[in-house]
Amino acid sequence: MDIRNDVSQLRKLENCSIIEGNLQILLMFTTGAEDFRGLSFPRLLMITEYLLLFRVYGLESLRDLFPNLSVIRGTNLFFSYALVIFEMPHLRDVGLHSLGHILRGSVRIERNQELCHLSTIDWGLLLPDTGDSTYIVGNKLAEECADVCPGILDVEKPCVQTSINGQLDYRCWTSSYCQKGGCQWHRARLCWLLSTLGAGPVCGCGSSAAGSVLCWQHGGVTRSVLYHPPRRGQLPAAVFSQRRGKYRPLLSSFAVNRRPGKEICTINTDPYQGCNLSCGPGLAALRRWGSAWTEPHLVHPSPAVPACSPSSIQLGWRKGVHSLADVSFPDNLASELQSSLGLIETITGFLKIKHSFALVSLSFFKNLKLIRGDSMVDGNYTLYVLDNQNLQQLWDWSHHILSIPVGKMYFAFNPKLCLAEIYRMEEVTGTKGRQNKAEINPRTNGDRASCKTQTLRFISNITESDRIFLKWERYRPPEYRDLLSFIVYYKESPFQNVSEYVGQDACGAQSWNVLDVDLPLSSEQEPGVTLLNLRPWTQYAIFVRAITLTTAEEGRNYGAQSEVVYIRTMPAAPTVPRDVISMSNSSSHIVVRWKPPTQRNGNIIYYLVLWQQLAEDMELYINDYCHKGLKLPTSSADTRFGFGDGPEGEQDAEERCCPCRPTDRQLRMEGEAESFQKKFENFLHNSITIPRTPKQRRDVVAVTPLVNTSSAEPLAPSRAGGEPKPDFQIFEDKVVRDRAVLSRLRHFTEYRIDIHACNHAAHTVGCSAATFVFARTMPELQADNIPGNVTWEPAGKNSVLLRWEEPRNPNGLILKYEIKY
Repeated sequence: MDIRNDVSQLRKLENCSIIEGNLQILLMFTTGAEDFRGLSFPRLLMITEYLLLFRVYGLESLRDLFPNLSVIRGTNLFFSYALVIFEMPHLRDVGLHSLGHILRGSVRIERNQELCHLSTIDWGLLLPDTGDSTYIVGNKLAEECADVCPGILDVEKPCVQTSINGQLDYRCWTSSYCQKGGCQWHRARLCWLLSTLGAGPVCGCGSSAAGSVLCWQHGGVTRSVLYHPPRRGQLPAAVFSQRRGKYRPLLSSFAVNRRPGKEICTINTDPYQGCNLSCGPGLAALRRWGSAWTEPHLVHPSPAVPACSPSSIQLGWRKGVHSLADVSFPDNLASELQSSLGLIETITGFLKIKHSFALVSLSFFKNLKLIRGDSMVDGNYTLYVLDNQNLQQLWDWSHHILSIPVGKMYFAFNPKLCLAEIYRMEEVTGTKGRQNKAEINPRTNGDRASCKTQTLRFISNITESDRIFLKWERYRPPEYRDLLSFIVYYKESPFQNVSEYVGQDACGAQSWNVLDVDLPLSSEQEPGVTLLNLRPWTQYAIFVRAITLTTAEEGRNYGAQSEVVYIRTMPAAPTVPRDVISMSNSSSHIVVRWKPPTQRNGNIIYYLVLWQQLAEDMELYINDYCHKGLKLPTSSADTRFGFGDGPEGEQDAEERCCPCRPTDRQLRMEGEAESFQKKFENFLHNSITIPRTPKQRRDVVAVTPLVNTSSAEPLAPSRAGGEPKPDFQIFEDKVVRDRAVLSRLRHFTEYRIDIHACNHAAHTVGCSAATFVFARTMPELQADNIPGNVTWEPAGKNSVLLRWEEPRNPNGLILKYEIKY
């Protein structure tokens, strides 16, 4: 279920108890905290796939929105994650205090600058295994949060304590809700869940009956709760839906051993394995339920010869196995052959190509310059090419030179290799006149190919950012009934040096995308095609080939094909800038750096940088930080870039030690993080609309509050809250490099900084969506000093009353005063 743009879309969740699929709530840029007040969906108990939240402004907690969400099943995941909370600018806590199970997948919570109460959640109580697979980075620092669990102030019973990384602490979702843990709670929770659905007395939930079947009507569907006496350490509980005569689980889609009148599904309560929903019979039952399971296996490519550097070898190929099934072929034979044989320059003996049905071209001998012929096939032949059913090209003679100083060539039974290709090789290699007609047999070479090829010409093309419309001239073979269809080949090609046979083999692997085009309804109509799902601002190589009926009759092997043409798609808005980092090097400056977008979709001309001051978190005033049990939240400015960043890093890079080589685990984690980031950037690029174009913005740094329109993503206002917050000004600037220095800022103040990438077509396609970062300036050294003198007066026999003025412009909020005497 996809809910976006408007808070009213949340009404889709009314009366919903189980979402069979995923729930995505995203891209609400104009909402505030007041829009979510009073919104609650207490009936929602389970999501079978994943929950994703992304850029929903004004939403401060999920506490009231989903107060009874208990299970996220994770049957399908968002890139291995069942719960993703990403770039939620106003979210203060997760608040899913009823959540007891994430049955599959993990948790990713990233770049939520206001999000607290993360250090008080033990995700190990929710996830199916104890492995540390959560990814929680870029949120509000724990030192800046007032993470207080219920009971710490001796008001009520403390929450449960668990140990994470050796630190024992209380576990809670918010300052009002403890995190429930342990199997007893999950058992009670499930019993409550079943009773909510109307199950009545349930075995294991206060009922002594065993093996009973409870059925009731709900929405026209018979729902049954079927039980079996439990084994040790297991609590039976399952809810199934009978629809069209078939049972399917509502609370679990695990394997179920189906017996007449009985369905078994259990919750494992073994304390050594944790609390896991599971069902017993396993693979056999899954097969009975129609699920196809196969054992995964890998086939490792095994090149015929190891990679060769330029050397002198004698090479002969023959049908060395009984069948193709005896050999493990790589996915792309041509590319594997080129990586193994592409560096060979000289063959001292002969080259023999025989019974190689997978070969389409010999261009994988990319650097072969000489076949010397020190030894020959049958004493006569330096090049021997026999019975290769799919060989169509020898080399691209416009880019290749080959010399055969001695010996002959032999070509026979190569039905798709045209004679013109062989005769061209005679001229290039200097062997013309050495072979007779029997050695280059015109009846067995090219007899099944369209060798009398007419050149097709393109007559029009229209390009957009993601598609190309093409038309080519009509083709009329001597017998029009012999024309079957057209095939269009296309692929990305940064350079204009592509050969149609490069990267192809007869096993189906090829670097070209292939599109079949039917004949037009009228013989007078020009054929055409639309190439879809292309990348913006990318050059494509394209050619079209007519497919005709070929026979062995003299003069009937004709065809038509175009030259390879190169067409570039139109530009589009770039994806977001990557890896934004910030630092403050003074109380009035912030330095921001970033990397270019993954997909530039044009030539990046400049970056649009916007920044806005944020209000301090007034909720920090709620707690009394003079209480001994509370830590004082502290804020600090980030005063360092990563290694090698910033001017100091550039100057001292040569003097520093080399960084340690990362471990395999670190490399794997970095690869996974980069993969997720790219996927999320693609998702973001495909999902959200483009902000208004720079022409609509002022070209100078100015006080310009952005107008919230349906086609724009505005800079976030200062934090959403119950009381009115200051409406701080938004400033903007254009920079041509991948960094910016923001000056004339207030000391020890947090700023939100948005960066848009703009390419050469920004005036028509707009700039990218924003990526943002939050940074705090450094404190002013004298700002926290008490102005004037401290005055005192007697307040009793053993006490005095002190008075002083507050600092006029302090570094952030004043949460307490410390008096030493």
